Amino acid sequence: MTSTTQKPKSLPISAGYGVLSLEFRKLLGFRSVRLGLLVTFILPAILTLAPDEGIAQVIGADILLVSGWQVPGMSLYLMMPFLFPLLAAVTCAEIIGGEKDWGTLAPLLLRPVSRSRIALSKLFVAILYPFLLLFSTLIGGLVIGGLRYGFGGFIGGTGLGDGAFTGVGELEPLGAFAELFKGYVIAGAVLAPISAMAILFGVIYLNTAAAALSSVAIILLMGILKVFTWLRPLLLTEHLDAYSPLRQNSFTVTQSLVLLGMYTLVCAIST
Repeated sequence: MTSTTQKPKSLPISAGYGVLSLEFRKLLGFRSVRLGLLVTFILPAILTLAPDEGIAQVIGADILLVSGWQVPGMSLYLMMPFLFPLLAAVTCAEIIGGEKDWGTLAPLLLRPVSRSRIALSKLFVAILYPFLLLFSTLIGGLVIGGLRYGFGGFIGGTGLGDGAFTGVGELEPLGAFAELFKGYVIAGAVLAPISAMAILFGVIYLNTAAAALSSVAIILLMGILKVFTWLRPLLLTEHLDAYSPLRQNSFTVTQSLVLLGMYTLVCAIST
Protein backbone atom coordinates (compact mmCIF):
# COMPACT_ATOMS: atom_id res chain seq x y z
CA MET A 1 0.00 0.00 0.00
CA THR A 2 1.60 3.24 -1.13
CA SER A 3 1.15 6.39 0.92
CA THR A 4 0.18 9.50 -1.02
CA THR A 5 0.65 11.72 1.99
CA GLN A 6 2.91 14.71 1.82
CA LYS A 7 5.66 15.00 4.38
CA PRO A 8 4.37 17.44 7.01
CA LYS A 9 6.26 20.58 7.77
CA SER A 10 7.98 20.62 11.13
CA LEU A 11 6.16 23.04 13.39
CA PRO A 12 7.84 24.20 16.59
CA ILE A 13 5.85 23.38 19.67
CA SER A 14 7.53 26.21 21.52
CA ALA A 15 6.27 28.71 18.93
CA GLY A 16 2.73 28.56 20.19
CA TYR A 17 1.81 25.15 18.81
CA GLY A 18 0.68 22.64 21.40
CA VAL A 19 1.22 18.95 20.72
CA LEU A 20 -2.48 18.41 20.02
CA SER A 21 -2.64 21.38 17.64
CA LEU A 22 0.50 20.14 15.91
CA GLU A 23 -0.95 16.66 15.37
CA PHE A 24 -4.23 18.07 14.09
CA ARG A 25 -2.40 20.27 11.59
CA LYS A 26 -0.41 17.26 10.42
CA LEU A 27 -3.63 15.31 9.96
CA LEU A 28 -5.18 18.01 7.79
CA GLY A 29 -2.00 18.00 5.71
CA PHE A 30 -2.47 14.37 4.66
CA ARG A 31 -3.58 13.96 1.05
CA SER A 32 -5.55 10.90 2.17
CA VAL A 33 -7.51 13.05 4.61
CA ARG A 34 -8.35 15.69 2.02
CA LEU A 35 -9.34 12.98 -0.44
CA GLY A 36 -11.47 11.23 2.18
CA LEU A 37 -13.28 14.44 3.08
CA LEU A 38 -13.89 15.21 -0.59
CA VAL A 39 -15.26 11.74 -1.30
CA THR A 40 -17.54 11.70 1.71
CA PHE A 41 -18.86 15.16 0.82
CA ILE A 42 -19.62 14.27 -2.80
CA LEU A 43 -20.85 10.71 -2.38
CA PRO A 44 -24.29 11.60 -0.93
CA ALA A 45 -25.08 13.47 -4.15
CA ILE A 46 -24.13 10.42 -6.21
CA LEU A 47 -26.16 8.07 -4.00
CA THR A 48 -29.33 10.12 -4.45
CA LEU A 49 -29.19 9.23 -8.15
CA ALA A 50 -29.79 5.56 -7.30
CA PRO A 51 -33.38 4.25 -7.53
CA ASP A 52 -35.22 3.98 -4.23
CA GLU A 53 -35.74 0.24 -4.72
CA GLY A 54 -32.00 -0.26 -5.17
CA ILE A 55 -31.26 1.67 -1.98
CA ALA A 56 -33.96 -0.29 -0.15
CA GLN A 57 -32.38 -3.60 -1.14
CA VAL A 58 -28.98 -2.58 0.22
CA ILE A 59 -30.34 -1.03 3.41
CA GLY A 60 -32.82 -3.80 4.00
CA ALA A 61 -35.83 -1.52 4.53
CA ASP A 62 -38.33 0.37 2.42
CA ILE A 63 -37.29 3.92 1.64
CA LEU A 64 -38.80 6.73 -0.38
CA LEU A 65 -36.76 9.92 -0.35
CA VAL A 66 -39.12 12.86 0.09
CA SER A 67 -37.07 15.19 2.30
CA GLY A 68 -33.57 16.60 2.47
CA TRP A 69 -33.38 15.36 6.05
CA GLN A 70 -33.40 11.74 4.81
CA VAL A 71 -30.34 11.99 2.56
CA PRO A 72 -27.72 12.06 5.37
CA GLY A 73 -29.39 9.06 7.02
CA MET A 74 -29.48 7.14 3.75
CA SER A 75 -25.82 8.04 3.12
CA LEU A 76 -24.76 6.81 6.54
CA TYR A 77 -26.42 3.43 6.00
CA LEU A 78 -24.69 2.93 2.65
CA MET A 79 -21.23 4.20 3.64
CA MET A 80 -20.88 2.92 7.18
CA PRO A 81 -20.48 -0.85 6.57
CA PHE A 82 -17.23 -0.51 4.61
CA LEU A 83 -16.11 2.96 3.50
CA PHE A 84 -15.82 4.68 6.88
CA PRO A 85 -13.99 1.80 8.63
CA LEU A 86 -11.58 1.54 5.68
CA LEU A 87 -10.82 5.27 5.62
CA ALA A 88 -10.36 5.32 9.40
CA ALA A 89 -8.01 2.32 9.38
CA VAL A 90 -5.86 3.47 6.47
CA THR A 91 -5.50 7.13 7.41
CA CYS A 92 -5.00 6.58 11.14
CA ALA A 93 -2.28 4.04 10.34
CA GLU A 94 -0.41 6.89 8.64
CA ILE A 95 -0.37 8.98 11.79
CA ILE A 96 2.43 6.80 13.19
CA GLY A 97 3.74 4.99 10.13
CA GLY A 98 3.99 8.17 8.11
CA GLU A 99 6.19 9.81 10.75
CA LYS A 100 8.57 6.84 10.55
CA ASP A 101 8.61 6.88 6.74
CA TRP A 102 9.34 10.62 6.61
CA GLY A 103 12.03 10.43 9.29
CA THR A 104 10.18 12.89 11.55
CA LEU A 105 9.36 10.45 14.36
CA ALA A 106 12.76 10.51 16.04
CA PRO A 107 13.01 14.34 16.09
CA LEU A 108 9.47 14.49 17.47
CA LEU A 109 10.38 12.16 20.35
CA LEU A 110 13.44 14.29 21.14
CA ARG A 111 11.32 17.36 21.78
CA PRO A 112 10.79 18.48 25.38
CA VAL A 113 7.42 16.73 25.57
CA SER A 114 6.69 13.39 27.22
CA ARG A 115 6.16 10.42 24.93
CA SER A 116 2.86 9.65 26.64
CA ARG A 117 1.59 13.12 25.77
CA ILE A 118 2.63 12.65 22.15
CA ALA A 119 0.94 9.24 22.00
CA LEU A 120 -2.25 10.55 23.59
CA SER A 121 -2.33 13.48 21.17
CA LYS A 122 -1.99 11.17 18.18
CA LEU A 123 -4.67 8.90 19.61
CA PHE A 124 -7.06 11.80 20.19
CA VAL A 125 -6.56 13.10 16.64
CA ALA A 126 -7.09 9.58 15.26
CA ILE A 127 -10.39 9.23 17.12
CA LEU A 128 -11.40 12.69 15.92
CA TYR A 129 -10.80 11.81 12.27
CA PRO A 130 -13.95 9.66 11.78
CA PHE A 131 -16.02 12.52 13.16
CA LEU A 132 -14.52 14.77 10.47
CA LEU A 133 -15.53 12.23 7.81
CA LEU A 134 -19.02 11.99 9.25
CA PHE A 135 -19.36 15.77 9.45
CA SER A 136 -18.34 16.02 5.79
CA THR A 137 -20.97 13.41 4.90
CA LEU A 138 -23.62 15.15 6.97
CA ILE A 139 -22.97 18.52 5.33
CA GLY A 140 -22.77 17.00 1.86
CA GLY A 141 -26.02 15.11 2.46
CA LEU A 142 -27.81 18.18 3.75
CA VAL A 143 -26.60 20.31 0.84
CA ILE A 144 -27.79 17.92 -1.88
CA GLY A 145 -30.87 16.96 0.14
CA GLY A 146 -31.90 20.54 0.63
CA LEU A 147 -31.42 21.38 -3.03
CA ARG A 148 -33.46 18.38 -4.22
CA TYR A 149 -36.14 17.94 -1.57
CA GLY A 150 -36.10 20.93 0.80
CA PHE A 151 -36.08 20.95 4.61
CA GLY A 152 -39.72 21.23 5.57
CA GLY A 153 -41.65 18.87 7.80
CA PHE A 154 -42.56 15.53 6.21
CA ILE A 155 -44.27 12.22 6.83
CA GLY A 156 -41.58 9.65 7.54
CA GLY A 157 -38.22 9.48 9.27
CA THR A 158 -34.55 10.22 8.71
CA GLY A 159 -33.63 6.56 9.11
CA LEU A 160 -31.85 7.25 12.39
CA GLY A 161 -34.85 7.61 14.72
CA ASP A 162 -37.96 5.68 15.70
CA GLY A 163 -39.49 3.95 12.70
CA ALA A 164 -36.30 4.39 10.65
CA PHE A 165 -37.30 5.81 7.24
CA THR A 166 -40.99 5.03 7.71
CA GLY A 167 -41.13 7.17 10.83
CA VAL A 168 -44.01 7.44 13.27
CA GLY A 169 -45.92 10.28 11.66
CA GLU A 170 -45.02 13.83 10.71
CA LEU A 171 -41.46 14.85 11.53
CA GLU A 172 -40.62 18.51 12.04
CA PRO A 173 -37.24 19.96 11.00
CA LEU A 174 -35.96 20.28 14.58
CA GLY A 175 -36.83 16.67 15.33
CA ALA A 176 -35.20 15.54 12.09
CA PHE A 177 -31.99 17.38 12.93
CA ALA A 178 -31.97 15.83 16.42
CA GLU A 179 -32.26 12.34 14.93
CA LEU A 180 -29.39 12.98 12.53
CA PHE A 181 -27.18 14.53 15.19
CA LYS A 182 -27.69 11.60 17.58
CA GLY A 183 -27.15 8.99 14.87
CA TYR A 184 -23.98 10.60 13.56
CA VAL A 185 -22.48 11.02 17.04
CA ILE A 186 -23.11 7.33 17.77
CA ALA A 187 -21.56 6.42 14.40
CA GLY A 188 -18.44 8.40 15.32
CA ALA A 189 -18.19 6.54 18.63
CA VAL A 190 -18.58 3.26 16.74
CA LEU A 191 -15.54 4.07 14.58
CA ALA A 192 -13.35 5.12 17.52
CA PRO A 193 -11.97 1.63 18.29
CA ILE A 194 -10.96 1.16 14.64
CA SER A 195 -8.95 4.39 14.75
CA ALA A 196 -7.40 3.38 18.08
CA MET A 197 -6.56 -0.06 16.68
CA ALA A 198 -4.80 1.50 13.69
CA ILE A 199 -2.73 3.67 16.02
CA LEU A 200 -1.80 0.61 18.09
CA PHE A 201 -0.66 -1.33 15.03
CA GLY A 202 1.18 1.77 13.86
CA VAL A 203 3.18 1.77 17.11
CA ILE A 204 3.82 -1.98 16.81
CA TYR A 205 4.94 -2.01 13.17
CA LEU A 206 6.06 1.59 12.58
CA ASN A 207 4.82 1.05 9.03
CA THR A 208 1.72 2.51 7.40
CA ALA A 209 0.91 -0.42 5.12
CA ALA A 210 1.38 -3.06 7.82
CA ALA A 211 -0.72 -1.13 10.34
CA ALA A 212 -3.52 -0.47 7.86
CA LEU A 213 -3.60 -4.04 6.58
CA SER A 214 -3.56 -5.44 10.12
CA SER A 215 -6.50 -3.24 11.13
CA VAL A 216 -8.52 -4.18 8.05
CA ALA A 217 -7.63 -7.85 8.53
CA ILE A 218 -8.89 -7.79 12.14
CA ILE A 219 -12.20 -6.28 11.01
CA LEU A 220 -12.62 -8.87 8.25
CA LEU A 221 -11.64 -11.70 10.60
CA MET A 222 -14.24 -10.61 13.14
CA GLY A 223 -16.82 -10.57 10.36
CA ILE A 224 -16.00 -14.22 9.64
CA LEU A 225 -15.95 -15.27 13.30
CA LYS A 226 -19.61 -14.35 13.68
CA VAL A 227 -20.38 -17.92 12.60
CA PHE A 228 -19.64 -18.75 16.25
CA THR A 229 -22.86 -17.43 17.76
CA TRP A 230 -21.54 -17.54 21.32
CA LEU A 231 -18.72 -15.19 20.29
CA ARG A 232 -20.89 -12.56 18.58
CA PRO A 233 -21.50 -10.31 21.60
CA LEU A 234 -17.74 -9.73 21.87
CA LEU A 235 -17.06 -9.04 18.21
CA LEU A 236 -16.43 -5.45 17.19
CA THR A 237 -18.18 -5.96 13.85
CA GLU A 238 -21.44 -6.96 15.54
CA HIS A 239 -21.74 -3.46 17.01
CA LEU A 240 -20.85 -1.28 14.01
CA ASP A 241 -24.54 -0.66 13.37
CA ALA A 242 -25.25 0.76 16.83
CA TYR A 243 -26.49 3.96 15.16
CA SER A 244 -29.22 2.07 13.29
CA PRO A 245 -32.78 1.41 14.49
CA LEU A 246 -32.86 -1.33 11.84
CA ARG A 247 -30.15 -3.45 13.50
CA GLN A 248 -31.05 -7.12 13.60
CA ASN A 249 -29.27 -8.14 16.81
CA SER A 250 -30.58 -7.82 20.36
CA PHE A 251 -27.92 -5.45 21.71
CA THR A 252 -28.98 -2.07 23.02
CA VAL A 253 -27.13 1.07 21.96
CA THR A 254 -25.72 1.39 25.48
CA GLN A 255 -24.40 -2.17 25.47
CA SER A 256 -22.73 -1.64 22.11
CA LEU A 257 -21.15 1.67 23.12
CA VAL A 258 -19.82 0.17 26.36
CA LEU A 259 -18.15 -2.69 24.49
CA LEU A 260 -16.78 -0.36 21.80
CA GLY A 261 -15.49 1.93 24.53
CA MET A 262 -13.68 -1.03 26.10
CA TYR A 263 -12.06 -1.84 22.76
CA THR A 264 -10.92 1.77 22.43
CA LEU A 265 -9.60 1.86 26.00
CA VAL A 266 -7.66 -1.39 25.61
CA CYS A 267 -6.04 -0.15 22.39
CA ALA A 268 -5.24 3.21 24.00
CA ILE A 269 -3.63 1.61 27.06
CA SER A 270 -1.68 -0.83 24.89
CA THR A 271 -0.40 2.07 22.80
